[in-house]
Amino acid sequence: MLLLHAEGFAQGKTVSGTVTSAEDKIELPGVSVTVKGKQRGSVTDAAGRYTLNNVEPNDVLVFSFIGMKRAERTVGNASTIDVALKTDSETLDEVVVTAFGVEQEKRALGYSVQELKTRDLTETQQANIVNAMQGKVAGVQITNSGGAPGASAVMMIRGGTSLSGNNQPLYVVDGIPVDNTTAVGQGGLAAGTAPASNRAIDINPEDIASITVLKGPSAAALYGLRAAEGVVVITTKKGTAGKAKINYSNTFSFDKVNRLPEFQSVYKQGEQGDFDSAAMGSWGPTFEPGETKYDNLESMFKSAFTQKHDLSVSGGNDRSSFYASASHFDQGGIVENTELERNSFRLSADTKVGEKLKIGGTANYTKTGRAYVSQGSASGVMGAVYWPLNDDMSNYLNPDGTQRTIGVNDNPHWGVRNKPITSDVDRIMAVGTVIYDPFDFLNVTYRLGTDYYTDNFNSVRMPGTTAVGEERGAISESTTNNQISTSTLLVTGKQSFGDFNTSLTLGHNAEDSRRQTATWYGRNFIAPDFASINNVVQTDRTISHAVSQRRIVGVFGDLNLDWKGIAFLSFRGRNDWSSTLPVNSRSFFYPSVSTSLVVTDLLEDMGAISAGSVLSFAKIRASWARVGKDAPPHVLATTLATATNSFTIAPRGFISNANDYYGNPALKPEFTNSIEVGADVRFFRNRLGLDFTYYKTSTDEQILGTRTPPSSGAFLAYLNGGRIDNEGVELMLNTQPITNDMFTWQLDFNIAKNKATVKDLPGTLDRVELSDAWVAGSVAQGAAFLGGSLFGINGNVWKRNEEGQLLLNDEGYPQVQSTLQYIGDRNPDWTGGITNTFSYNNLSLSFLWDIRVGGDIYNATENTLVRSGLSTKTLDRGQTKVFEGVIESTGEPNTQSVVLDQDYYQTIYPFQGYDFVEDGSWLRMRYITLSYNLPNVLLGRTPISGLQVFATGRNLILITDYSGVDPEVSGSGAGVGGSGSFGFDNLGVPATRGFDIGLKLTL
Repeated sequence: MLLLHAEGFAQGKTVSGTVTSAEDKIELPGVSVTVKGKQRGSVTDAAGRYTLNNVEPNDVLVFSFIGMKRAERTVGNASTIDVALKTDSETLDEVVVTAFGVEQEKRALGYSVQELKTRDLTETQQANIVNAMQGKVAGVQITNSGGAPGASAVMMIRGGTSLSGNNQPLYVVDGIPVDNTTAVGQGGLAAGTAPASNRAIDINPEDIASITVLKGPSAAALYGLRAAEGVVVITTKKGTAGKAKINYSNTFSFDKVNRLPEFQSVYKQGEQGDFDSAAMGSWGPTFEPGETKYDNLESMFKSAFTQKHDLSVSGGNDRSSFYASASHFDQGGIVENTELERNSFRLSADTKVGEKLKIGGTANYTKTGRAYVSQGSASGVMGAVYWPLNDDMSNYLNPDGTQRTIGVNDNPHWGVRNKPITSDVDRIMAVGTVIYDPFDFLNVTYRLGTDYYTDNFNSVRMPGTTAVGEERGAISESTTNNQISTSTLLVTGKQSFGDFNTSLTLGHNAEDSRRQTATWYGRNFIAPDFASINNVVQTDRTISHAVSQRRIVGVFGDLNLDWKGIAFLSFRGRNDWSSTLPVNSRSFFYPSVSTSLVVTDLLEDMGAISAGSVLSFAKIRASWARVGKDAPPHVLATTLATATNSFTIAPRGFISNANDYYGNPALKPEFTNSIEVGADVRFFRNRLGLDFTYYKTSTDEQILGTRTPPSSGAFLAYLNGGRIDNEGVELMLNTQPITNDMFTWQLDFNIAKNKATVKDLPGTLDRVELSDAWVAGSVAQGAAFLGGSLFGINGNVWKRNEEGQLLLNDEGYPQVQSTLQYIGDRNPDWTGGITNTFSYNNLSLSFLWDIRVGGDIYNATENTLVRSGLSTKTLDRGQTKVFEGVIESTGEPNTQSVVLDQDYYQTIYPFQGYDFVEDGSWLRMRYITLSYNLPNVLLGRTPISGLQVFATGRNLILITDYSGVDPEVSGSGAGVGGSGSFGFDNLGVPATRGFDIGLKLTL
């Protein structure tokens, strides 16, 4: 007995340490630490720390963790042993979050998904989580709308399926759908004047554990009709068992304007070659030698400072866990009086009640405040493109304190100080979950959640503005209350029959959406210095109230079968009832089927190959799906108006609102059919991986909001008709060219191509135009063209005959065609991204190259410069030219010489749309991040268990032939539906480049 228990009497020592991931230096909770050959051990806590008592110098510690290579360390004389575990690429089975928060092995999926982890998002240092995904997900196109704080970002997965509706994916946070809409216009202001933020900007990236992008209809089928454009599944951080862990991080950022358009500096202020101090254009004489020239556009911008602080606490035991966080984000803008401030608080907790019941919940409160200024016009922040270089625009006040301006436009410096725009959002996202496991084979999950926010919008034009009718001041206000409430019940049973495994999920889902907006407008302030709706007499006020409601109820089933974990087959079906469709059409069913086969496991099972072969893993997959989509709320009936309609044929007086869509009580749901095939192949012990996908979708019976002939009695109407086909390929390459104990290099590459073609339109329509995407004084807009691209450019052109010859007037000048035509395609030919990550001991370097090949940009800013006389295109003014073409009135070839004068550049040339369409290709370095983790030996006996310092550069390199500020533009923001407003450069706040420094601290 003494011999058997001698070990218990030994006087050993205590050994402690921290276990981290070798790839990203993140602490690993739950790692098993055992003494080899002895029944003693421990588990790392939430901070990755462990402690073992009574350990002998000859003992060997074994560190093991799922998905990691096991490590062994001899104790010796050490009292602290830190270990960095490396990923075991040979045994790792990737698990991703799919429908309703359910985790599934990626090998079992018959469709393409892509997952991003915390580091993928936070190292980009983007405030908007949509922008944080740029260049990282194959087949996803993300366009930021500009460089203003809080600027919206539009995300499209595999093109678009709607001619006039929403083409952006559904966002789901912890199992509940949340709102990511962008207001097209607020307070009566046009979208291009004051583009709103997309509401995903309210989500703090530091709270996110992972994002899974479900790309195709097959992947998104269970989420219902709102998932027709794909789903972005966001899983937030949760607490883990162990001692409480405190994390603090900060970031300090510095930004400046990246690029500005080029001006001509030869000619100064005037008209028709003569100097005129009252003229707004630069059509005067040439500058004298040594004469002062002012960089008026540069004077509008300044350096911006941003700071971010994040604090989180997490912990728990074997039955309960919690996670709490607080964040403060304060982003300054490169334009005076522009900023974004976001304060967020999150609490998440769960606990086991007995052995079969688990309850949990998450509550998140965010307050987002944004201050911005008007853009998109001569009176906006980029109005300097009109201002002559011989006049100092920054001198914006007269001696009496009134605005100093030229012509009929506000001085931009006066405007940023006296025309403020603000948006204050209070938002609550909460979800409660009950999980019950009555039997080993049965799980019941119920989830109830809500997303509620209030947006208070305010826009002021102080007295002294040049805006017609608002010279004595004006104010626009709106208050929007938006709520999405969701109830989801899932019942899942699992059973195995020999080599066959089955699971069946039956579910019920109900979603209620409500949105209310009250809008006030008033003008002519009584007290000139008091901007308030109460400072306006009753007769100068207007008010309107809009209410939108939608309810969706669905039932669904998901049957999954597999054989030995090698061959998988899945059947899904869902039936929805939507309140936005007529009673006889509001119920509709849509199914999907997917399959995958792990070829390598099958061959190993047959004995055809061994586990150590060059081919590590090979899977083929295929899927088919049909997904439904309903109508926007309240379009079945025609709305009433308070004004008499006297401007269309067959006027109907006050009973019909001719400015709104004509209702259609016979609408039917639209459907998207999709096929997808792909393969996932890995070589050399998973150090080289290749994932390929081909897909094709077809959306027919479109619910289309479009213009109608005046003979119909209305300008706009909703109807069924039209078909869009999307076809594309995606390729992802993941490699580890170098990996050893000291140095690793990981290279990830993705490339994708999508073509969205309009195959059919209702009636005699040959295009679907988008009024919200007008630019350059209505000379161009976004439009979908029959037989052509969904993302076309509809613009003014010069008149030509059937042979393509110019039809000139009697003087020999070109003439502007009365109808617009196709002048470009904004859809890129290819998109891609290359991410490199180098790790050497505690040092890590990561950078992303973002690639876009093709895709046209309409340079409306250059069009404006031409009209103002500041474009380099106008330097040949005064010269003569003979235009090749024929005189329209005679049909004779033209021989007349004409002068390229001010009238030509203002009334003829800006309407030659092709001259303002440019190639939008780019190669840009989205970010480069260098981080260093201080070794634990340096932290000594301090309470600090981890400390990382980092530096990031954003948008430092941009290689493009585009002549404007940046080819990544969206003139009217992300709120424009259909083909959207991306690809229109329209006097928006220019993009920025910046530098960040910060640290991450763990206690």
